[in-house]
Amino acid sequence: MERWIIGTAILFLWVVVMIAVTWLSTKYRRLSVTDYATTGGALGLLTLFLTYSATYHSSYAFMGTTGAIYTHGIGWWNNIHWTVMPGIFLWILGKRVWALGRKRGYLSIGQFTAGVYESGGASAKILGLLVAVISIVFVIPYTAMQALGISYLFQIVSDGRIGFTQGLIIFIFLMVFITWLGGMRGVAWTDTVQGIFMLVAMWLGGYMVVSSAFGSILNTFAEGVKIAPDAFSLPGLKGAYTYRFWVSQWATITIGMIAMPHIFIRYFAGKSLHVLKWSAVFSSLYLTFLYIFVPAVGIVAKLVYPSTTNPDMLFPELLLRYTPFALAAFAIAGAMAAALSTADSQLHAASSVFTVDVYKPYFKRDADERHLYHVDRAFVLIFGVICAWIAFQKPGLFLNILQMTNSGTAAMAPVIFLPLFWEKSNAKAALIAVIVGELIVLFTTFILPNPLGILSGLWGLLGSTALFVGLSLIFKGEASVKATVKELKALFVE
Repeated sequence: MERWIIGTAILFLWVVVMIAVTWLSTKYRRLSVTDYATTGGALGLLTLFLTYSATYHSSYAFMGTTGAIYTHGIGWWNNIHWTVMPGIFLWILGKRVWALGRKRGYLSIGQFTAGVYESGGASAKILGLLVAVISIVFVIPYTAMQALGISYLFQIVSDGRIGFTQGLIIFIFLMVFITWLGGMRGVAWTDTVQGIFMLVAMWLGGYMVVSSAFGSILNTFAEGVKIAPDAFSLPGLKGAYTYRFWVSQWATITIGMIAMPHIFIRYFAGKSLHVLKWSAVFSSLYLTFLYIFVPAVGIVAKLVYPSTTNPDMLFPELLLRYTPFALAAFAIAGAMAAALSTADSQLHAASSVFTVDVYKPYFKRDADERHLYHVDRAFVLIFGVICAWIAFQKPGLFLNILQMTNSGTAAMAPVIFLPLFWEKSNAKAALIAVIVGELIVLFTTFILPNPLGILSGLWGLLGSTALFVGLSLIFKGEASVKATVKELKALFVE
């Protein structure tokens, strides 16, 4: 049997399994926007922990990481901050967001933000809308990034018989179908399957590449030190990984990710605090152990392919070179699982945020749960088309897109999370801080890129934090924030 038939069969088996899992999830759905957006807080430990973990890391985990190490060296391993911190944030911040959502009925990041600052009147409403719009604007390119990478993988596994356009259409269809039909429940169920699949594929594929190429991780690193010693030190192969870059990258991505709508919405989805606590523990373990072989795979790529124009595609190339084709196709399907687990979550979050934070308050205030359910599904289709259009533009390296999207959301993080702890938080201060923070991100990205070697995301984060704290000390603290902090202190005595 020709190998393209085997590879294509494996990929389409994965597609069929995802459709079947989504279909099964609909047996438990309710035709309401609450169930569609958050399952009404019904996810158990296994489902929440795996949907949180699988959503947190995407096709970047499978492909972009190898490309980053190939380009800059293993200084990339500052990624350890991105893998441990999600669990810590899920517990420290997530349990507070969950408690407020359970009591007040919050379904989205904009609704939550406006609600916490409610006594701020017009400023609070505008702030909630602004946070929602910025969330959507920054998450859509990240969603398109998943489709872009996976379309190339369809070409590789099918030996070119499935072209870029056909692969893109297949992936977009599957992403939209899962989200449209299943909502959060369908997304979470498929994430559970794909989270397990992704971990096995990363481990098995990484182990096979490293052991086949140089025998072990130690041997790989020993060879790497001989050929490319700069890959094992800062600032790395291209001198980019200075300490300023190193710190600003992990700070931006770590803090920016927790404010992204597809991560934030999962804070509302857990069944109980017990579920959140253990999901926090297991997600940190999962996300950290996912990358065991990645540094060595990146060095193998550097040694085997001294020059390339597309480093993000080197892990699939190594799989095809060093493993049996069926195993390579299985591992590549794991990359597709990684991409889909993030893409459908982001698409779901974008449509739910728009429905709850924009459509209901500004277009149809009297809309009931069933009406909003249908509106949410409609915007899944609309945003799916937008993602497809962006993917056809073929934007650059995954790492660049990841940093840009997290920079935009990192600038919002202080005004979203500080009111959970700080009584003096003020709505006007928060609104000004978000606007200025985003302007700083744009300025330090496109006009004066990364001044002093510090990434735009950290400039935006520092600027918005300083402005928010400074202005909040000048303005009067919001009564609703004070009530929120008091309520949370009573719930969580620490």
